[in-house]
Parts: sequence; C-alpha cells; structure tokens
Amino acid sequence: FGTTFVYITHDQSEALVLSDHVAVMNHGRFEQLGTPQQLYYEPQTPFVAGFVGANNRIAGVATEVNGSALTVTSPEGLAIPARAIGRVARGDAVEAFVRPEVARLARDAAVLRESGLQSFNARVDSLLFDGANSAVLLREAQSNTEFRIALPQTGEFADLRVGETVAFGFDPQRAVCFAS
Repeated sequence: FGTTFVYITHDQSEALVLSDHVAVMNHGRFEQLGTPQQLYYEPQTPFVAGFVGANNRIAGVATEVNGSALTVTSPEGLAIPARAIGRVARGDAVEAFVRPEVARLARDAAVLRESGLQSFNARVDSLLFDGANSAVLLREAQSNTEFRIALPQTGEFADLRVGETVAFGFDPQRAVCFAS
C-alpha cells in the first residue's frame, strides 16, 4: 500500500511473511533489526539465533578455531563444525545453532562424505509427518545428542522407520556459533 506501519506480534511466521524489516526484542531491548532473511540466515546474537525459527542448539567448548571456522565439542563428546559470529577463541564456552533444513540425510554416510560433508551416524527416534513440514528426530550415535532434521520431500525417505540407522551432515557455514 506504500504506507509505513508498525506491527507488534509474537507470531514469528506472521512477522517474517508480512514485514520488510523486523526488530527482535529481548527484555525490552532490541537484539537485532533487519530483513526477515537477515534475521533468519545471519543472526547476530544467540538470542536471535535461538528465537527466530527452529534450531538444534549445541552448547560446548570451542576446541579448534581457524579464523571463523571452528569445532564445537559438547560435554557428551559431539564435535561439530560451525562458523563463528563475533570473536570466539579456543577454549571459550560456545553455543552453536544448526537449522533443521540445512542438514542432509543419507542412508549411507559415504554419500555425505563424497559431497565434502562431515557425517554423523544416528538412529531415528521419531518421525513427525506433516506433509511438506515433516521432520525426523535423530539420536546421534556417539554422544546420544538429539537432532531435528527437516525430512526431504523427494520421496527418498518415504519408507524411513523409527529405529533405522542413518547418517546426517551439514555445511559448517550454515551452523552459526556464538561465545556464551
């Protein structure tokens, strides 16, 4: 309509769909202001990363740091690659966020490794079928960490069953990490 308006809502989907710019507030303070895409793909604080959209949150320690590339190791021993937002040093307590839709699922880990992705073995704990919004809850084998992954809608996993062993991986650039 060519009119500026301010709309206050707790409905994230509504805010992202209707807005050119969104301000995320936390305890009466602005955490981040940006386009819906900026908030979703480039969160600047752990609050925004955890608040906007669904995420797998992994708390741990930065065990390897090479520029913005790092490895987050959880207390359970899960070591995942991620991209630092802001300054993170080796030994820092950190939180990493991996969106369910950035992970790739495979029945054979070699498929992921051929694509240059680190792979993790997991057991299917639960299938959450909701058509195009379907997800699978996985339990990573080594650390027993739960991961929610968006189920690809290619039909390739239409026969996936609870208890089945699969592999998953993701592009480390799509996993954002912040000092705690």
